[in-house]
Amino acid sequence: MNYFKFLALIFGLAAFLKPFYMHLLPWDENTFLAKAYNKKRPGWIIPVVTFGLLLVAFTWYKYLTTDIPYSIVITILFSLTAVKGLTLLFKYELFQQWVAKMLKKNKGREIVLLDIGTGIFGFIIVLLAIFVY
Repeated sequence: MNYFKFLALIFGLAAFLKPFYMHLLPWDENTFLAKAYNKKRPGWIIPVVTFGLLLVAFTWYKYLTTDIPYSIVITILFSLTAVKGLTLLFKYELFQQWVAKMLKKNKGREIVLLDIGTGIFGFIIVLLAIFVY
């Protein structure tokens, strides 16, 4: 299995399953999100974001050094995760305020809709992994 198929399957399944593990399992996801993104940036963010950015850089390296058809698609889609990572590193306060606002409005319905969109996006990535790579 090539790197891009593996990445697409892992990345796609994580995104596809997000609505299920965040909202269908019996737990309070809003309390979890409020604690995960509290006002003071948690210590876990820097190492996790650093790892994620290194993985994005490695993906670009693999794209540039291998000849796998359509690998640019997964490379670009996976690179979108860097936007959130860079926001968490450099504009954490704005991200935290945005999450807190969504949690307060309509009991977090916007987060549910965002996660449904993430699930659809993940499903498309999984289909790419299966049928393109």
